[in-house]
Amino acid sequence: MTVGIAHSAFILIDNWPGEVTNGPNPADWTTISATEDFPLGTKRMVYDDTNHGWATLMYLYYTTGAGTVAVATARSICGIDTTAVATAGQWCHVTNDGSDALLLGPIAIALGTMVNARYGWFWVGGVCPVDTIAALDDGLYTTDGSITAAGEWMVLADSASICKFHLGAATDIAVNHALAFTADTTS
Repeated sequence: MTVGIAHSAFILIDNWPGEVTNGPNPADWTTISATEDFPLGTKRMVYDDTNHGWATLMYLYYTTGAGTVAVATARSICGIDTTAVATAGQWCHVTNDGSDALLLGPIAIALGTMVNARYGWFWVGGVCPVDTIAALDDGLYTTDGSITAAGEWMVLADSASICKFHLGAATDIAVNHALAFTADTTS
């Protein structure tokens, strides 16, 4: 049983540095690479007819963090890897390991399967781009069960080793990175 929220029931707020730029797009947004094929932090936008809006996609570097979460799959919720930032100053390194993710920082959602030390594209803003990346429509995005009504801001929580959406507290007002349009549900 999964507690979560459907792709059409929330948006991401792009609080990552940088602006969307024009340029070449990858042939497949879910391809990962051992080499930096685009400059880290590159942003592109795609329009999604299903969710009637724009989605921002960003090129980032995935790490497993110091924990035991080895792989991020499509729909995995990630945050900035605090270990990488502390040791290398790399704000563009992300992880889905809740013990290592910056829980009140920007959110990135994996477009495909990511393994340690690989570059790839992540959804970081706007509506879910299910028309472009079909795997983003394969189920609920996990929450910790705290999203109880529409119009609630979401941040990240470390839940059973992985990042999940969590209800933002009043004190988190400056760092909300997602907005729910409905309460979470169970599938």
